[in-house]
Amino acid sequence: MLTDPALTGMSRTAFEYLVAVSEPFWDALAEAAFQRRFHRPRSYCHPQTSSVDHTHRLLAAILRRRRAVTMTFLAQLLGVKRTNLSIRYQDAKRLLDLHRILVTPIPGSPARTLEQLHARTTLAETVADSEPFQSGH
Repeated sequence: MLTDPALTGMSRTAFEYLVAVSEPFWDALAEAAFQRRFHRPRSYCHPQTSSVDHTHRLLAAILRRRRAVTMTFLAQLLGVKRTNLSIRYQDAKRLLDLHRILVTPIPGSPARTLEQLHARTTLAETVADSEPFQSGH
């Protein structure tokens, strides 16, 4: 439901493509962050783990920029801590900026409940912009 085009502003195919092309960049960003923190390549340690996978990091960044759902509610839906999701959002936001992905917010307040999320889906479908998702490429 969270990848609904009315919420993300892009087709599911476009979202899957974005996930596929940005994953190598995510690995590079994660390696650079690890080296900044520990001053050595990751190969010397166990890989850094996260409860949020690459797909959900990007999804959180897009939904946050679209103002589709609050981060607290999204964390509940994904079964992760809000703090962890917020930290991962910062990294995913860099990826969106790197790929020049422009995301137009949905009018109104972000959803805080399932009922509000369903309402935002129908609202977004009726008030959809002509180009809510644009790539700079």
